[in-house]
Amino acid sequence: MQEQADRANEPFRTITATPFTGLFGAEISGVDLNNIDEQTTREIRAALLRYHVIFFRDQDLSPETQAAFARRFGDLNRHPYVKPMDGHPDVFRIVKQPQDTHHFGEGWHTDLSYTETPAMGTLLYGVEVPEAGGDTAFCSLAGAYDALSDGLKDMLSGLKAVYTNANTYSKESRRFQVGVSKGMDVQAAVVKEVEHPMIRTHPETGLKSLYLSPLHFTRFAGMSPEQSKPLYDTVVAHATQPEYTCRFRWQNGSLAFWDNRCTMHYAINDLTGVTRIMQRVTIEGDRPF
Repeated sequence: MQEQADRANEPFRTITATPFTGLFGAEISGVDLNNIDEQTTREIRAALLRYHVIFFRDQDLSPETQAAFARRFGDLNRHPYVKPMDGHPDVFRIVKQPQDTHHFGEGWHTDLSYTETPAMGTLLYGVEVPEAGGDTAFCSLAGAYDALSDGLKDMLSGLKAVYTNANTYSKESRRFQVGVSKGMDVQAAVVKEVEHPMIRTHPETGLKSLYLSPLHFTRFAGMSPEQSKPLYDTVVAHATQPEYTCRFRWQNGSLAFWDNRCTMHYAINDLTGVTRIMQRVTIEGDRPF
């Protein structure tokens, strides 16, 4: 039995990776993220590349130590519209107070898809988490791509999608219509658009995947929103089938680390009347290709 368990955990030696679903995701145990060496860092990166989203429990991360851990994997992003924590320019808190109805990240998306170089990775930490509610769902865009027909792969390979910050950060967006949480300082954006391919290649693994961000989508390049919506919605509906998704239940001290290059996620808004505080650090990415 032990030999079988060791084989299932290969090539990891300093961490234990337990698959979260049959397709993607893993829970990583046997590690204190405040105290890791270069070998453990390499194994955590390998786990991220293999499983696309990895989860840690029972961590005790300050803003400093969360940012220090994230820097092991790349340069950190400073969000263009959300004010960071005082004294911690690379960290911001996502706060939902009892009276708030808006839920940060509500809707399927990839982080910073409305920028030229969207986020490589995101590390979200549970600081004050309610007993139930506020889960995050994840979608394997690599698994969804693999399951497409050859004809649809060919069709999508020539398409570029246009993403905009207007859907979430313009004065007309729902965030500002229902009111920004008093626990956060979010600035309205000057509206911009950017194009990204519908199918992207992972720069580290060469893996092909869909690249989707419905929350920020506006149209296909060279097409109107009305012409674009039916096909885009069809692809999103395919990608978010249960077979390609998982759902993470938060606890205080939990950390989720996901690869925005081959996943998207959805912060589920199913709780009111409670406080929820999350701490986020984002790793800079590159231009999708």
